[in-house]
Amino acid sequence: MRALDVANYFIANYGGGTEMTNLKLNKLVYFAQAVSLKQYGVPLFSDEIQAWSYGPVEPEVYHAFQKYGKDVVRHSEGSCETSAQLGKVARKVMETYGELTAFDLVHISHREHGAWKSVYRPNESNAITHDAIQSSDDGAVENVMGGTLTAGIAHVFETWPNALRMLENS
Repeated sequence: MRALDVANYFIANYGGGTEMTNLKLNKLVYFAQAVSLKQYGVPLFSDEIQAWSYGPVEPEVYHAFQKYGKDVVRHSEGSCETSAQLGKVARKVMETYGELTAFDLVHISHREHGAWKSVYRPNESNAITHDAIQSSDDGAVENVMGGTLTAGIAHVFETWPNALRMLENS
């Protein structure tokens, strides 16, 4: 299976319910690989993941959806190979990371003890290997929300339930 298959699967199955930009899509594909390696002990796809400035990137996925720029990706690029493993992993990734913003995902991928952090060097496209992922904190499905915009908004809703409604009506 290729990383582009995973990206196309996310778009086909989850693209309508989330702001799926190229940046977010690359992070979701990366976390799908990390979840597959950490939870099931096998890689989901064979393509190389590289450490770019905004985090882990699968170059084929990036280039396939580059034409969308910062806009929402509306359509998959070609057909996609699927498997039961992809379905399980994608569901887990969307339950854990799907509601987060692209920059929340960048923040998570840049955290201490992450694979990206261990290999990133400015102006280089270093590979993030399976070993780097498996020895990192990436692929966790618990407690990933800390420090994210999504968690901050949820906190505001819980603490001041009418605050955002008042702002909306002003």
